[in-house]
Amino acid sequence: MDDSTRSRSTKQKPKRSWFKVFVTVFLIVLVTGGAAFAYVAHKTFQTANKTEVELTRGDKSEKRAAAVDLTKDHFSVLLVGTDERPGDTFSRSDTMIVATFNKNAKKVSMLSIPRDSLVMIPSVGYEDKINHSYAFGGIDSTIETVENLLDIPIDYYGAINFNGVVAIVNAIGGIEVDVKLPIDTLNSSDKQGGVKLDPGLQTLTGEEALAYARMRYQDPEGDIGRTKRQQQVLQAIVDQSTSLGSITKLNQLMEATGDNFQTNMSLTEAFQLQPFVKSLGTVNRIDLKGKDARINGGYYYQLNKKSLAAAKTTLKEELALPTNEEAVSASEATNDSTTDTN
Repeated sequence: MDDSTRSRSTKQKPKRSWFKVFVTVFLIVLVTGGAAFAYVAHKTFQTANKTEVELTRGDKSEKRAAAVDLTKDHFSVLLVGTDERPGDTFSRSDTMIVATFNKNAKKVSMLSIPRDSLVMIPSVGYEDKINHSYAFGGIDSTIETVENLLDIPIDYYGAINFNGVVAIVNAIGGIEVDVKLPIDTLNSSDKQGGVKLDPGLQTLTGEEALAYARMRYQDPEGDIGRTKRQQQVLQAIVDQSTSLGSITKLNQLMEATGDNFQTNMSLTEAFQLQPFVKSLGTVNRIDLKGKDARINGGYYYQLNKKSLAAAKTTLKEELALPTNEEAVSASEATNDSTTDTN
C-alpha cells in the first residue's frame, strides 16, 4: 500500500455520540463538577465535530482478546502532538506520550517517546524515526508502531495539532512556567526567531509555550531535555486549568479545542472516567533512555535496550498483562505438564 493510500486510512462517518476532544474532556473531568460539568458537557455537544475519526482496526487492539470495559479494566491512551497545519498534506508526530491507567492502584504511568527514536515501522517494513510513522499512515500507523515497540495494546488515542496547543494556552490566560534556558526559536509558523525567552519564572502565551515545548537543538540534553520541557508545559496547563473559576474561560477552553483534536473515545466512555480521574492518587513518569547516533548520515536516537525492556515491564504490570518473564514461566509450565502426561 502506498503512502497516499495510508494517509487516508481513517474512516469518516456520521456522528453517533462520538467526540474528537478526549484531552479536553479529560481536563474537564479534572477541573469541574456538578453544574459546571453539566454546562461544559452541553458545550461539548455544541462544539464537537460532526464526524468521527475511527481507527481502521476498529474498537479493539489486536493485542486484546476483547475490547476494554472502562468500568472495570485498566487501559492505555496514546497522546500525540502533530505538526499538522491547515492545508497540509504531509505531517509528522512531534510528541508522543503513552499513558497507562491502573484502576486498582488509582495510578497513571506516563512514558514520553523521543521523536527521533529509531524503531521498526510496520506499515513500511523498515526502521526509521518514530515520528515518521504518522507521515507514513496517520494515527493508524503511529499506534501500530507504538504497539510493536512497547508490546502493549493502545486502547485509545487523543491527537492535538500545533494550533490546538496555542489556542488552549491562550484560552486559559497563559501558563506560568519556570523557563530553564534561553530560547530563540521558531514559532508555530516556523518563523526563525519568532519566539525569544529569557530563563526564569514567567507567564507564557500559547505561542511561547509551544515554542518552549518544541525546541530541542539549543538544549544540551537534546531529546531528553525536550521531553522534560514538554512534561513541564503539560503540568502547567493542568495546574492553570484547575484554577479556572470562570464559566467564560471554560467556554473559551471548549471553543479552543474545536477542530484541533481527534480521538476514538465516545462521550459515554469519557463520562465513565470521571470517578476514576477524580480519585487519582499517583502520576508516575517513566524514563526511556538512549543515546544520539549518526546512521548513514542521518541523526537518530538509539533507545537503550535495558531501559526499553524495563519500560515494557512497567507498562505491562500497570495494565495487568503478562510480562516476558511470566510468559516464559507459563510456557515452561505448559511444556512440563505436556511432558508429564506423555
